[in-house]
Amino acid sequence: MAAFDTGEIKSKGKGRFTEAWLDTARLIPRGTSISLTGKGKPHLVRDLIQRSRQILLDLGFDEAENLTILPEGDVVKQYGPEARVILDRSFYLAELPRPDIGLSARRIARIKKIAETADIPRLQSILRKYKKGEIEADNLTEEFISALGITDYQATEILEKVFPEVKKLQPVPTDRTLRSHMTATWFHTLAALQHKVSFPAALFSVGQRYRNEQREDAHHLRVHHSASIVVMDDRMSLDAGRQITTAIMQQYGFADVRFETKMATSKYYAPEHEQEVFVNHRGTWLEVADIGMYSPVALANFDIKYPVFNAGFGVERLGMLLYGVDDIRRLVYPQFSVAEYRDEHMAESITYIAKPGTDRGQRIARAIEKTARRHKDAIAPCEFLAWGDKVCEVWLVEEEAGKKLIGPAGFNEICVADGTIYSDIVPSGMPTGINYMHAIAAGAAAAIERSSDALTYQVKGVKHLSDLNLEIPEAVRRHIEKQHKKIGVGGAVFVTIEARPVGGHSGRTSRE
Repeated sequence: MAAFDTGEIKSKGKGRFTEAWLDTARLIPRGTSISLTGKGKPHLVRDLIQRSRQILLDLGFDEAENLTILPEGDVVKQYGPEARVILDRSFYLAELPRPDIGLSARRIARIKKIAETADIPRLQSILRKYKKGEIEADNLTEEFISALGITDYQATEILEKVFPEVKKLQPVPTDRTLRSHMTATWFHTLAALQHKVSFPAALFSVGQRYRNEQREDAHHLRVHHSASIVVMDDRMSLDAGRQITTAIMQQYGFADVRFETKMATSKYYAPEHEQEVFVNHRGTWLEVADIGMYSPVALANFDIKYPVFNAGFGVERLGMLLYGVDDIRRLVYPQFSVAEYRDEHMAESITYIAKPGTDRGQRIARAIEKTARRHKDAIAPCEFLAWGDKVCEVWLVEEEAGKKLIGPAGFNEICVADGTIYSDIVPSGMPTGINYMHAIAAGAAAAIERSSDALTYQVKGVKHLSDLNLEIPEAVRRHIEKQHKKIGVGGAVFVTIEARPVGGHSGRTSRE
């Protein structure tokens, strides 16, 4: 199993990045193949997005894709004097300016020291094109390599050590923002479509909103999804909008819906035409959406001539209700989620580190376990032939006088109960179907089938699953530790398995 020493790698990277970058490539496994089994699990939020899309499509809405980036002036058109307060929650975009990089004699000398064959006139041409925007920033290293005939290592060294101004670039703010609410970009879509669609024009879009929240916590995320709808028609009213909203919420399974007019109306809505939507969830009324009729002033600023109803549903907020999650971070991000592993899942997750891959190897494993069970109480010194073919003989051996061939825990069963992995003399709890000797035999047979040389496979004691040729996924291990449960395997096993090539000197027979 490839596991990186992250501390050592970070230390190397801070000192000499390029050397560390090149050197650590050898840590990546090569020539492997991975088989994916079973069916993948969708993300709950994506599942709900798909469900939302289907609900709105079935109700007659057409899907639209809205702009994500818009100038702050659009927010001013919608909110008027309230705009600056609203923009406080917006993320502004910034750009890194392209530096004007000159090539002094000193720099040329340093370049030649790194890449002696570098074509300096060509390099000057590349830098000029980069400054003018004719070369994309993420293509600069590739341009260095192809045009100058140098290596990836040399190109990276030149950027890092000869042109420090590239590393010192500071972002310059722009007036462009990421949409903080889907409404911000509906106006462009509606203005473009108002003379091209038949009324009523019913559209929806499910996409991300970006909010500059002071903090992310159980109820606030800086990036979340909105299922937003608009209905444009010369007869559209808030009453009609409530009917549409009720029909949508019923499709999510909320039978009781109520509306409350907001005390302070957002300025892109008409006065007293913005309402909050509440649903009855297990006896408690909870807010799930915001609806309203766009203000004619905001519509006129985008040259939209017809009344428009809007509603926005927070996908993650709906998900918290529908999936019974009390922390929005757990719903969305895997680093906050707590995987729930039932006993049967934990039992299924226990696998062999090594197991035979051929029919011969599987037969050897069965023969080892069968012989061990038959002679487990034989007193040493003793040895028993478990398998023999044209390639090798496989023996179970114990040399220390007075000991049994197999230790007393040799056939303990691996079981799971109440979140704990443990061993028992007989199956209990949630049995895995794996006993100590079965797992050991699989490891020994896997080693034997890969080699024609003499080898000894020995287990002297058990403290960890790995001593038994068993492992569990890291996620399951962490779950067990977080729940303050245990992996309680142990006991005296003392198994020695020898493979002896046929034709070599064995001079041995079964003896007790």
